Amino acid sequence: MPCRRAWSRGPKTFAGEGSPAIDEFCVPEFATMLGRTNDSAGHFLSQCVELAYRLPKLWGAVQGGLVAGWRARLVADTTIDLSLEAATYVDGQVFWCASRLTPAQLARVVDEARVRFMPDQVADALEKSADKRHVTFDTEQASYDGTMGLEASLEIPDALALAAAVKSGAEHLAKLGSTDTVDGRRATALGDLARTQLTLGFDENDAETSPVATGSSAPATQVVLHAHLSADAITHHDLTTAGTGQELVGRIEQASQRLLSVEQIRAWCGRPDVAVVVKPVIDLRERLECRGYEPTEKIREHVIVRDGTCVFPWCGRNARRCDLDHVVAYDHDHPEQGGRTSTDNLAALCRRHHRLKTHGRWRYEMTDPGVFTWTSPLGYTYLRDHTGSRPLGRAWPDRGTANPPDL
Repeated sequence: MPCRRAWSRGPKTFAGEGSPAIDEFCVPEFATMLGRTNDSAGHFLSQCVELAYRLPKLWGAVQGGLVAGWRARLVADTTIDLSLEAATYVDGQVFWCASRLTPAQLARVVDEARVRFMPDQVADALEKSADKRHVTFDTEQASYDGTMGLEASLEIPDALALAAAVKSGAEHLAKLGSTDTVDGRRATALGDLARTQLTLGFDENDAETSPVATGSSAPATQVVLHAHLSADAITHHDLTTAGTGQELVGRIEQASQRLLSVEQIRAWCGRPDVAVVVKPVIDLRERLECRGYEPTEKIREHVIVRDGTCVFPWCGRNARRCDLDHVVAYDHDHPEQGGRTSTDNLAALCRRHHRLKTHGRWRYEMTDPGVFTWTSPLGYTYLRDHTGSRPLGRAWPDRGTANPPDL
């Protein structure tokens, strides 16, 4: 004990609320035993303490060999700053499916825990978030080839509008014969937007005068924001839920399905240049079919909503940016003999995995709506459904009453 007192400096909490304190001078001993730096060992220790004391169900799955340690530690990283109640909620939701979660899915579960159990902190964070918006030109790092860095953080509608305008401009430059790379054309298109803005006329004597274009301009690009929340959340504010966190819940597809403030979404929808269209909920049990190779818009929307992302194992690319693939190939010469253009024969595949399926000897089938079994060229099989992806033929924790975090 005298020897212990000689180097002990007192306890330090390495993990979240409710975890035990550890003498900080234990870390160098631990680090040298593992052959790690102090920072690396301290981080590893924080993850392990978080798992053992605040995520007991996930820790049990690790001890049972059902979840890899590295995956569990990734979850621990996201819960350290949560309240004990919020961390317990995350533990109950993800312990049984941690091995199949994508980072976006995990982030949504953590977001939901914050909204449910830490509403005051969420409200404070939302209030401060406006200060994070910025546009920064790196004038100190102009390169020899004549380029300069630009970094920006914008509100989602503004960012999507800018992205659409840059994409449209780059496509226009290609049609005019530009031989630049796609990125080069996009950069030029952004500059063209600035030069066009500088040509707009303003009446400096009247601050309320709107800018008047001096020449013809293309119509504004429509930006569609896919928000998932109740219609009442947009038009009414139910004060009975104030303080419970429920009024904060809304999801934006283009923001990786992250939870956002309903107040923020309502503010975006209140802009004068925004038209709000409320679409009915799609019945994913309904089977839809059409003639020909190209699906109808209704079928396309059905498949996108059902799949959420590319259906290749562990791919998280948004289904709206994917191709719709015929699981059983469509026969262009004899359509009646090939795969049908129907919701039970179409799946969202990003371009990379569409090519892999077509030319890379990967095979898949849809066993139920939105449930796919993939077989690799070497014969390994994987299951992908709305809860994520996993190899077939191994044991998984019983999820109990936990709700699966959708893709």
